[in-house]
Amino acid sequence: MSPAKKSRGKKMTDNHLQKRLVIVVGDKGGVGKTTFSRGLLQLYINNNIPCIAYDADSRNPQLQRYYRDYHKGIVRFVDFFARGAADDLLIDLEKENFPIYLLDLPAQSGGFFESYVKELSFFKILESEINCKVTMVSVISRVLDSVNLLEYLYNYCQDQVDYVVVKNLFHGAEEKFERYDDSNLRHQLKEKGLIETVMPDMFYKPYDFLDRYSLTFNQALNHSESNIVIKARISAWLGDFEERTKPAANLLGLNFPPASGHYEKMLQSKAEIEINEVT
Repeated sequence: MSPAKKSRGKKMTDNHLQKRLVIVVGDKGGVGKTTFSRGLLQLYINNNIPCIAYDADSRNPQLQRYYRDYHKGIVRFVDFFARGAADDLLIDLEKENFPIYLLDLPAQSGGFFESYVKELSFFKILESEINCKVTMVSVISRVLDSVNLLEYLYNYCQDQVDYVVVKNLFHGAEEKFERYDDSNLRHQLKEKGLIETVMPDMFYKPYDFLDRYSLTFNQALNHSESNIVIKARISAWLGDFEERTKPAANLLGLNFPPASGHYEKMLQSKAEIEINEVT
């Protein structure tokens, strides 16, 4: 092992580790926010980047549903709709020694999250007390509401966070997002370091297959009911997704050094827990 790799491995256990909280938003339902979160979590797993993910949707907790076969600690639930219930997130950010924390905010939760941010001076505490940077990922469609919601997001986050905008190609070709492309807000944010990327469209059959069996992208590649076309399409989508996220790798935490075997150990721990419960 090279000295550089030894040094980076040591940093993983350092209490002063630079952390990053990646918050995926999209206040309109169906914009593709959770699909992006699922893809991003899969990249963390595939690249052995330790991450804790948070599902804030009590009615339709998709991250928990799709990743339930992993150790229960990989996806946790956090409630932003009840005052004080989201405090566990801040506590975890302080005590857990992970480099990446992924938060999937549900539709219509923007106002509640804003109240939480203001009540606790959330971003300031993360920076000053926890050494944690924040990336706000806004997944958008072609409608004007996406621009309006992004503007609303910027109004209360301002320069306290980094910004990534994701064009979901399910809603049309990249050049068809005219309302966003022509907006003054876009040009304003680009001057402040905004990174733009796109999420590739997935053909409906493999998407429905994942949904029917509540599978992660990796699990679908080995499922008994899968076929060669489903495997090929999911594998191609995931490869394209990873390539498309590269411009934002720094702000998404994809440049953190890997921790070899991290998720395999989590799966092994889960299996041991299940055996002990049976016996």
